[in-house]
Amino acid sequence: MKIKEKNVCKETNLSSVETQLTEKENFNSEILLVNNPSAIKNNEIQTAEIQSLKQQLKAKEQQISNHANAINTSNASIEFDLEGNILNANKNFLDIMGYNEMDLIGKHHHILVDTSYSESTAYQLFWDNLRKGIYQKDEFIRVSKSGKFIWLFGTYNPILDVSGKPFKILKIATDITLAKTQFLQLAVQAQEKEKRASELIVANKELAFQNKEKEKRAAELVIANKELKFQNEQKEKRAAELIIANKELKFQNEQKEQRAKELIIANKELAFQSKEKEKRAAELIIANKKLAAENILKEKRKIEKQQRAAELIVKNRELAYQEKRSTELTLANDELKKAQEELESFSYSVSHDLRAPIRAINGYAQILTEDYTYSIDDDGKTILQAIIRNSNKMGVLIDDLLAFSKLGRKQVSSANINMEALIQGVINEVIIEKDENIPIFEIEELAQANGDASLIKQVWVNLISNAIKYSKYKSETRIKITSTSQNDKIIYSIKDWGSGFDMAYYDKLFGVFQRLHSQEEFAGTGIGLAIVQKIVNRHYGTVWAESTLDAGAKFYFSLPNINN
Repeated sequence: MKIKEKNVCKETNLSSVETQLTEKENFNSEILLVNNPSAIKNNEIQTAEIQSLKQQLKAKEQQISNHANAINTSNASIEFDLEGNILNANKNFLDIMGYNEMDLIGKHHHILVDTSYSESTAYQLFWDNLRKGIYQKDEFIRVSKSGKFIWLFGTYNPILDVSGKPFKILKIATDITLAKTQFLQLAVQAQEKEKRASELIVANKELAFQNKEKEKRAAELVIANKELKFQNEQKEKRAAELIIANKELKFQNEQKEQRAKELIIANKELAFQSKEKEKRAAELIIANKKLAAENILKEKRKIEKQQRAAELIVKNRELAYQEKRSTELTLANDELKKAQEELESFSYSVSHDLRAPIRAINGYAQILTEDYTYSIDDDGKTILQAIIRNSNKMGVLIDDLLAFSKLGRKQVSSANINMEALIQGVINEVIIEKDENIPIFEIEELAQANGDASLIKQVWVNLISNAIKYSKYKSETRIKITSTSQNDKIIYSIKDWGSGFDMAYYDKLFGVFQRLHSQEEFAGTGIGLAIVQKIVNRHYGTVWAESTLDAGAKFYFSLPNINN
């Protein structure tokens, strides 16, 4: 429709040009005739040339009109401005895409393509090339009004103005959707055929393998038949041998029957002889019984003598061992008494000889701090405070060492311990530091034990204090205490969720003055767990622990079961 209007417009323009040429020709002719009558001949020649040009122009117009009608009849066409806006479309394009003119005129080209493509860089490059006057030819997939994909084969043709620059785009295309669909179907069918061909190849290989297996089994059957034939021949040979053997056996049986008759006669003679032997044997039995009774009496007396001799030997050995043991115990008691005297001397030395210098150091440092505070600079004051702290720490270490040494000399009493009441008393006496959390205790029903209540209390004091101390950097302090019975002992446990320790250093855990954390991180002397181990060992129990670094620790110790 629009193409026809365009052709009419072109024809009108050409007619206007022709009219202008005619008027110009007449005007020029008049000038020539007036000014130069001799130019009439030249004017006639020019007129003939103009008439020829007019005829060529009409032929071109007719040719363009024919091309336009042919395109409009057999092809789809659509025009765009350089921005991609639709200017017009012929009836074939509208029929193929399912639009009418009002749906398209003034709309952008992107309504005809898939959304993902219209937003891509390739789409922008496509229009940039058209604006540069670059001709585009290909198979294009477009989206109809109903959303159906349409395959078009054609070209995008930049239309140039008189200066050679594009001013609009003409697209001429042919609908190849049916052919394309059939081609794609053929491609799918070809893929299916290739797949089936591959399956047939696999099947043929499997069939060839099965045939080889059958041939192999046939060969094995041939060998088996030969073996069977050989076995049958052997059986026939053995059957012939058996016939000969049966004949030999029959002869032997006849010989045995004859010998059996002879044996019957011999047995009768033997029976008579046996009766005579039995009579003599009975007489021998009576004589043997008398002899056996005499021998038994002799053996009994002999055994009694040997037992008495053995008892005397054992008693002599026991007496010798007791004398040796008594000597060893006397020596051990003397050594123990000497060790206790040395330990008491050491304790006295620690409590007096070591304490006195430490008190002097602490006292002099205090005097310097209080009386000469204005004469000492800040570094000196810091050093004095360090002296005071370390002397105090030394005093605490001496106290802990004395307490540890006294455990070895303290008499361990034995009584039933109400463990729940004991732990509750410890919890009530625990002192919470300013930077420590209020602990949350979870105490299960605890079994009673047998031991020294004051020493076991010290065990719980040390373990609970450690659990609180090593949980101070956690958001909360939780402590769980449990007990379990196991044969002749009771196992108590205390678990916290604090900093824990590295099990690689477990061998240092119960050592005297051994620490697994720095003094700046957690204060202490490193003797608490050593005291726990010594108390538990003196109760004939054991103590152990398990831990994961930064996830808490669980300590166990065992005590005798009062029910056993």
